Amino acid sequence: MATPPITEEREVDALIVGGGPGGMSAAITAAQVWPGRRILLIRPEEEPVVPCGIPYIFGTLRGVEHDLLSSAPFRTLGGGILCDRVTEVDLDKRNAHTESGVRVQWDRLVLATGTVPHLPPIPGIHRPGVFAIRKDYDHLEHLFEELIPGVKRLAVVGGGFIGVEFADEVRKGDVEVTVIEQLPHIMLRNFDEEVSVRIEQELRARGITVHTGVGVTALEGDGEDGRVRAVRLANGELIPAEAVLVAIGDRRNTLLGEALGFTMARGGGIWVDAFQRTREDPHVFAVGDCAFKQDFLLRRSVPSLLASTAAAEGRTAGMNLFGLRNERYNAGTIAIYASQVGDLAFGCAGMTASAARTEGLTVVVGRVVVPDHHPPTMPGTRMMTCLLVFSRSGLLLGGQVLGGPTTAEVLNAIGIAIQARLSVHELVSFQFGSHPRLTAPAHPIALCALDAMHQLRGDSRDAA
Repeated sequence: MATPPITEEREVDALIVGGGPGGMSAAITAAQVWPGRRILLIRPEEEPVVPCGIPYIFGTLRGVEHDLLSSAPFRTLGGGILCDRVTEVDLDKRNAHTESGVRVQWDRLVLATGTVPHLPPIPGIHRPGVFAIRKDYDHLEHLFEELIPGVKRLAVVGGGFIGVEFADEVRKGDVEVTVIEQLPHIMLRNFDEEVSVRIEQELRARGITVHTGVGVTALEGDGEDGRVRAVRLANGELIPAEAVLVAIGDRRNTLLGEALGFTMARGGGIWVDAFQRTREDPHVFAVGDCAFKQDFLLRRSVPSLLASTAAAEGRTAGMNLFGLRNERYNAGTIAIYASQVGDLAFGCAGMTASAARTEGLTVVVGRVVVPDHHPPTMPGTRMMTCLLVFSRSGLLLGGQVLGGPTTAEVLNAIGIAIQARLSVHELVSFQFGSHPRLTAPAHPIALCALDAMHQLRGDSRDAA
């Protein structure tokens, strides 16, 4: 692409390319930690959306305008935002050119270019009515105002978080929804089978059809390129649908990093060190989905494309943008997912038992089912299922939770415990605040740890 003529010159201390959770987090943190620095964020969107909130536009929120990522905190700190696209970066001259002809001279650069939807080579993938989720206001507005209102039957290809959440939200509009997942159960990449089956049961109870263990061979419709009318499964079954959401994941948008010659990690993403710096240039950082992720426990590449992970990386980059004066660094990614279908909340942190065993680890799983309030007659009480995965030595590897509104806080506590490398022996004496309307009578983490410790002691006696 030819460089457009220069229409404006700017000089900044830090240029951030991309305004999603990673880019915005880096911008806000840098403005807080390094006051007085000139920080400019360039993004293509006038009104960026909250990525995790996208499915809820179509049910709970009822409109794209209710799912916007606020720029106010960054602007209040003196940061600047330019709605444009960076088309070229010169590392030697330390400048960047935009689509509209702005040339920005920078001292530090942060790449936060996110992802783009992944569309598999399924016959019929480009038919009208087939769509993926893009983090773009106009695209989402088209889906909400024009496409979805005319749909009576929706098929969702992919039983991960986005597919399940979108299915549940669209179902609130009395649309017939079918979820199709190639794995034996939905969400098996994140949960053990017991939890996946429970989520499937909740979806079916809400009137959503779930097909698992079967792939898609074609999206069929009118003529060769007419509107989609059905999904052909690998077993020959035909699922009627006026619209099809393809939700099998995104791929990292690393085009700018590749053009600059930065090292790409074997597992995907721009290679970065513990401070989010690129290998070739310590003045250039990468955060969020475009950056390489290293698993906290296994120390190898992990495809954890989460807004919360991006925000944590953005904070790390922002704190160390103009020098490693802060001790905060990225010790590795602990993927923490949470969601809700109907009244059932669920989430996971770290490794599942199945994944740990695949790695060759011997594990025990502490399991408990408790009411999330006390006494159980307290209004709003839900039963909570908590699973904690421990290694043979007692180290906490991961956890999964099913329950009600308190699920997310228990899940975040599990994430902290993993990061602190706590063991079963420390968690059995887990200290927590208690209140009848807010917490379980005994904390599920402590109860799970106690169950696991009994199992580990039994193993020791058997070994003796």
